[in-house]
Amino acid sequence: MLALNDRADAIEQRARELATIAIERGETWVQDFSDAPVASGPHEQWLLEVAAGAAYLDRWNIDNPDSILDGVTVSYEQETQRSRVLGAAQRSNMLTVVETPPTKAAYVFSGHEFLEPPKQDFGLDL
Repeated sequence: MLALNDRADAIEQRARELATIAIERGETWVQDFSDAPVASGPHEQWLLEVAAGAAYLDRWNIDNPDSILDGVTVSYEQETQRSRVLGAAQRSNMLTVVETPPTKAAYVFSGHEFLEPPKQDFGLDL
């Protein structure tokens, strides 16, 4: 049992190292995991999700992918692992905090009716 725990620790350490290298190099597949959160707790979780992607790529000897989302799987095992990595990418995208939240429309009560803010034209022709 101790040997299995040591092996699991070694695999996790290698995955983190590969993830760190990929992040530092700016490898394109890391973009599937969104931007790194600034806060330390979410950043650590984000790094673990990226490490899952790095472990998948390492396990299946996939070199220089543009995206985790691309690729042909060759077995049920690989497809299962790929779906787990896609889940990791989705979770990491939820960790990104929006610095400036969108503003809500403000309504001003005036007498017996609400006055809406003026319509803003953003030049979009839809």
